[in-house]
Amino acid sequence: MSTVAELEQQKVDFNAAIEKRKVLQRLMNNRDFKKLILEDFCVQECARYAQASADPNLSVNERADALALAQSAGHIRRYLNVLDIMGNAAENQMQRLDDAIEDARLDEANVETAPYAEEEEA
Repeated sequence: MSTVAELEQQKVDFNAAIEKRKVLQRLMNNRDFKKLILEDFCVQECARYAQASADPNLSVNERADALALAQSAGHIRRYLNVLDIMGNAAENQMQRLDDAIEDARLDEANVETAPYAEEEEA
């Protein structure tokens, strides 16, 4: 794959990260999402699971399952945070990437015309 193609694929990836961040921003502004997921699940349900993970009346497997579910809030929040960070980074690097694509195209064009330039000099 050429440098230009690699950079253009990186641009596709950056645009995907930016779009995911936009989706995340819409979700974070959605009252139902905040209530159901961030409050009810991530706070209330996961606290209940954390308590269940220490309940001696439950089997070892049930306590382990409860602990894994309690940790899921952290995984969700981390995933959402990563989407935000990656989207911000992609947006901040987009101009440099566009410049790099332009430079790579010029370099490839110069390489393609270089043999003709040498023939003209001879």
